Amino acid sequence: MTRILKSLTALAIGASLVAGCAPYRSADSTKLTERTAPVTMNSVVFTDYNLSRSWDGGIFGDKERYRLSLVQHGQRPTATGTTEVYAVLRNHTDYDYRIEARTQFFDQDGVPADVKPTWQRSTIPANSISTYRELSTSTQPLQYRVEIRELN
Repeated sequence: MTRILKSLTALAIGASLVAGCAPYRSADSTKLTERTAPVTMNSVVFTDYNLSRSWDGGIFGDKERYRLSLVQHGQRPTATGTTEVYAVLRNHTDYDYRIEARTQFFDQDGVPADVKPTWQRSTIPANSISTYRELSTSTQPLQYRVEIRELN
């Protein structure tokens, strides 16, 4: 009888834990704001949410996970009058991380300018930082948007 009572008690505790967690979303669910945020100029975005994501409503509350994070970014003029865009990325993992990044340049009215952006591959060493750079071909004042994704 004691064995059956212990089994039923364990089953009841397990069922109450599962029922208590039902209103919560799993840790794999992400905020839609990360994917549907408006396009902003002079910014860097992670288009692959596995690199930098957050979730809410988990069993232990809201969380954020960073495999990569942005240390800083900006633009500066080159000696030839073009624009250089840079983004310093930090790898928070214990292994080298392979990414692809591209830069879209825009004129002052927000219209895409310069050449069509192409994805550039890069490896960020484990627990280290690395800098992504891109040069424009135009000498006019430009705005930029850098997109970063995981290399599959």
